[in-house]
Parts: sequence; structure tokens; C-alpha cells
Amino acid sequence: MIFLPDPGYGPGGPDGQGWNRLSLNAHFDTRHQCGLLPQNYVALWESMTGRQAWGGFARCRRLAPGRCGDCRVQQLHLARDGFDWPTGTPLLLARVRPLPRTPGSMFFDLAAGLSELELMSWVGEPTGVEADWRTVRNSAGLRLGRRFWDEDGEAFWLVRHNSSASSTAVRTRTYRACTRHALYGSDGQLRLAVLTCYGRCTHSSYALEQLAADLADRAPGGSAAAAADLPEQLPGAPGVAFEQEGHRTTVHRHDHTADFSWDVPIDAGTVAAMAAHAVRLTST
Repeated sequence: MIFLPDPGYGPGGPDGQGWNRLSLNAHFDTRHQCGLLPQNYVALWESMTGRQAWGGFARCRRLAPGRCGDCRVQQLHLARDGFDWPTGTPLLLARVRPLPRTPGSMFFDLAAGLSELELMSWVGEPTGVEADWRTVRNSAGLRLGRRFWDEDGEAFWLVRHNSSASSTAVRTRTYRACTRHALYGSDGQLRLAVLTCYGRCTHSSYALEQLAADLADRAPGGSAAAAADLPEQLPGAPGVAFEQEGHRTTVHRHDHTADFSWDVPIDAGTVAAMAAHAVRLTST
């Protein structure tokens, strides 16, 4: 739903018996809102999943139902007017930066509750990519990760949908005690990694194909010491823990254990692909 009408005033009250005479409803700004203009994480998630409800969105530009077709906001949405995803990384960190209060404001501040977004690399380095809530919502091929808070405030993950995933090859064999997935960038290419899942395998074909595509697209070279940059746990990816030992990476997810044996160097690109894999496993 795009046009979100204001809740309006119901004189009957929630029980049909009428409201008390003392009411503050007239003092609140309850305008129609646009389901394509989220202003916070919850509204962004609602808008990207088609669950929009009034509250958390910017005002409707047309202020009347049925006029969305000729609205510039709708046209930008249909044109997928999003931000340009930086090359070389499958994962971005979106930092929420609240707008500063307007100097001299007392009872009502137009900046109250509003925020900007700063897109950073998954390790917290600046990317120089400009984006806001609307352009994130309109960007095709990305998936919204979980929201979390740390010492730097509110943040959430953005993980891309790798369009090369359809050309990857994942060869799976099931044994009594484990399941093994061999990951290839495509048929005929060299193997990238072997993933061994002990017990019941919980990996979806989507997650495995996306991981294979990220590994195949990773930038060549990089420092082998980047393996040390893989954290034991990634914020915003609950229940997932990493353990690195030599050329082997173990992923613990709740009561499930999976081992990665790498045929590619464990460099910065490999570590970024693993971080993106953890976000995909825990995103909604």
C-alpha cells in the first residue's frame, strides 16, 4: 500500500461509547503519508516487504488517494532510482545519524525524529556513497539485514543480491553424518571451497549460490593476514559465530556446525564474502 491515510478521528472511541471530552488529538500532526518514503528502519522494512502502515513515513506529496500515478515519488520508485552499489564488496554497513535539533526550537522541531544514513564498508570504513532512506528503499538487488546498536549508535546491514549467482555451480553430496557442498563460480571453473555441514544441513540453495558468486567476484590479491579480520561474531547476526584455524573456517549457528575448506586465498574478499553469508543467514 502506497497511500497511507491518516488515522482520522473517531468520535465513538475504541469501545463505541465515545471519547472523554478532554482530548489532545488536535495537537498532533496526523497527515496522510507515503509508503515509499520511509524515515526509519522499521518503516524501511515495512516498505521493502509491502507491509506499510501509517506512521514512520514522510507526508504524502499529493495529499489525496488515487493520485499516486503522476507523483514524482512514484515515478522514481518505478525507475528504481536508488544508490550505486560500490564495486568489490557484497556487504555494506548503514549508520543512522540523527539530525541535530534546530537552534531555537522549543515545543516543535521539524528535525525531531529524522535521521540521515551513512553507508560504510562492512569493517566501518567510509565509502563516499551518498544514500538516504528513499534511495535505499528504491535500490534493486539488495537485502535488508538486522538492526543493532553499538557504541557508535544505531546501524543495520545491507547485503547485495549477486546477479551472477544463477551461473554458479553448487554440487552437493549427502552422507550419513554430513552434507558436503562444493562451490564453483560456474561449471568448468576451478573449485572455490568445500562446505561440510554436520548433522542436518540448514543451508538454502540461495545462500550457497550467493556465497559462490561473491567468492568468484572477489577482487584478486589482498593481504593473507585479512583472515584475522574475521570477527568471532558479527553484530546484527545473532546466533552465528566464526572460528578460524589455518586454511579452515568453522561456522557455528545455534546447534549447527559447518566447516569451510578453502581453495581460494583467505584474503579481504574471502572474509567479506563470509560476513555477507552470515548476514544472509540471519536476515528476514
